[in-house]
Amino acid sequence: MSVTLRHAIKISGPRERVYKALTDIDEMAAWHQGSTGGAIEVGSVMNLNPKPGLSLAWKTEDLVENERIVQTCVDGPGTSAGKTLTFALSDADTGSTLVQLTDGEWPDDDDHLPFCNTHWGSVLHRLKQYIEG
Repeated sequence: MSVTLRHAIKISGPRERVYKALTDIDEMAAWHQGSTGGAIEVGSVMNLNPKPGLSLAWKTEDLVENERIVQTCVDGPGTSAGKTLTFALSDADTGSTLVQLTDGEWPDDDDHLPFCNTHWGSVLHRLKQYIEG
């Protein structure tokens, strides 16, 4: 059996602003924990190093401007490689953006599953603080 992590958050700001914060590597570096590198373009790889000893590499598979970002983990700890990460953006309340994140497929008995689940929640809150702050 497998599990797909699902998170959502409303951010006070237009989709264009949220999309840019998720797809511009310099903006990503401004709000993401740790260091970033590479590029967020279809076919390119973005590197994230959220803390010492932890690095992840995400290949961008699809970008739909102001709507969707799809990436596949190509390098990371444990069973990370091969998982698909999707950010879906839509209009929420007036002037707000709904950000929905999915990350899967995870084996339901993976020891890292609860830690990754917690991590994604904090990532979305940092994004919200960056946009709204």
